Amino acid sequence: MSLIGNNSESVVATMPGRCCPDSSCGITQSRPNGAVTEYAYSIGKTLACALRFLTATHEPPTNQANGDPELPVPTADPIVIAPSPTPFTQNDRVDLAAVERNVERWLKTPLSGFMLNSENGEESFLSEKERFDIIRTVNAARAGQKFIVGGIDNPSVTESIRIAEGLAEAGAEFVRVRIPRLTDDPRGYFDEVIPRLPVPAILINQPAPGTFGQSLPLAAGSPEMIGAVCEMENVYGYIAGGNIRFESMTRMHVPASKKFWIGNGVLLLPGGAIGANGACLMFGNIAPAECIEMLTLTMNGELEKAQQMQKRLNNADWQVLSRGAAGIKAALNLMGYEGTQPRRPSTPLSEEETDRLELAMREAGLIS
Repeated sequence: MSLIGNNSESVVATMPGRCCPDSSCGITQSRPNGAVTEYAYSIGKTLACALRFLTATHEPPTNQANGDPELPVPTADPIVIAPSPTPFTQNDRVDLAAVERNVERWLKTPLSGFMLNSENGEESFLSEKERFDIIRTVNAARAGQKFIVGGIDNPSVTESIRIAEGLAEAGAEFVRVRIPRLTDDPRGYFDEVIPRLPVPAILINQPAPGTFGQSLPLAAGSPEMIGAVCEMENVYGYIAGGNIRFESMTRMHVPASKKFWIGNGVLLLPGGAIGANGACLMFGNIAPAECIEMLTLTMNGELEKAQQMQKRLNNADWQVLSRGAAGIKAALNLMGYEGTQPRRPSTPLSEEETDRLELAMREAGLIS
């Protein structure tokens, strides 16, 4: 499966699809490089469905916003994506109009893509319909730019595949799959799930999602198991957890051909030092350029400059991360985005906490 170009040049990915718009027939098709070259027919389908398939006009998958069949994924490292917060109205409903306006602003930044249905996006507070609606909204608003990763956190093989199909249909080019915590056979889970996903997977090591700033378990899985799963053809990369000792061992097992992203702003320098070539982190929502610069400096061996920059950004990242979704929403509000407030019963930052966050962001040079 080929993956996809950068801002100036891109190619078309091989994306699975279905012949019928409503997917009712179950006949699958493959579109290598955007052209229909091979059809696989499901045995036992009715003659009417077969005739429908044979007479249909098939087009390559297109971006809903502009009809462009090319899906932009950067080829140059570092890649930095951010788990996007979910704005809510005063009536506690998902504010899709605010989602759209925020995306339009992020399109003007160097952020590489959007991670949707994440802990930062309050995934546990969202219905499945709301999650898919958010992806459809971002897909329509991104105007063919950047890429979308849809989140999966389910220990069931069957449910994970079903959810992945829905995420891909809604517009995600990748799915983020947490290493399952509620099974004693995570490798068996991946052996069944990964080959059957409609789009490539990005693994994430997040053994206690939502426990921002608290003591965390070591990690899920083992470095050897993670490396073996990352060797699978349908895996694009891996997002490291917060335990840098564990992840430095994991980096030794993840193939050099796969992405290895750090997941925390205060760990950009140490993450780059152990071989990270990108990041997926909350801080990317408010400081994507700084995250890219920090990783670039580290990857180029300019460690003294990277260290100075890390010191400047640390407190701002901590003030955001340690307060979870409420923290990133307050930070976005301070920058003119529509972060709004957390979903009930979660509470927004107090006035004192907001003042402390604002000061840290000013000292980091993120706001004036």
